[in-house]
Amino acid sequence: MRGFLLLGRSMAAKPLDKSIVDSIIVDWRVGQLSQQSIADKHEVSKGAVNKICKGIERDGATIVTAGIQYKQALQGHDDRIVTAIETAVDDRVKRQEWLNVQALQNVKESMAHPCEGQQDFQRRADTILKAKDTVIGKSPDVAVQINNGRSIQSPDEFRSIARELLDEI
Repeated sequence: MRGFLLLGRSMAAKPLDKSIVDSIIVDWRVGQLSQQSIADKHEVSKGAVNKICKGIERDGATIVTAGIQYKQALQGHDDRIVTAIETAVDDRVKRQEWLNVQALQNVKESMAHPCEGQQDFQRRADTILKAKDTVIGKSPDVAVQINNGRSIQSPDEFRSIARELLDEI
């Protein structure tokens, strides 16, 4: 992590504590505060916040929105239904996490064994694509790529495609 400086009233720069930098990044990622509000909250300059947050996505904002919608949807139900829904959600999340781990393990095992022929390369490619579908989900782009009838022509082409897919996963 880069070192950041805090400019106080005397304009003398001093390094920001790592915990302050981490808190600023969390506030930025959650996406509910402006840079000025974050600066005021942590008693740093807006420029310092800008520098710290440059290139960092505000990836928590959509999760906050989904969380609000989830909680609002639960408000009209009694405690038994709320508990049942929460249990169902927790169970599905656990199953999906297990599937993700298993899919990635299958890819690792597939990549560990050398391919001896075109069928081995095809099986490995299928394993990687199935893992991608499990971890990332299917998208129209993936469906088009699978259904376009194109086959992998060489081990080098396969390795290139496998590296791209693994980078996405």
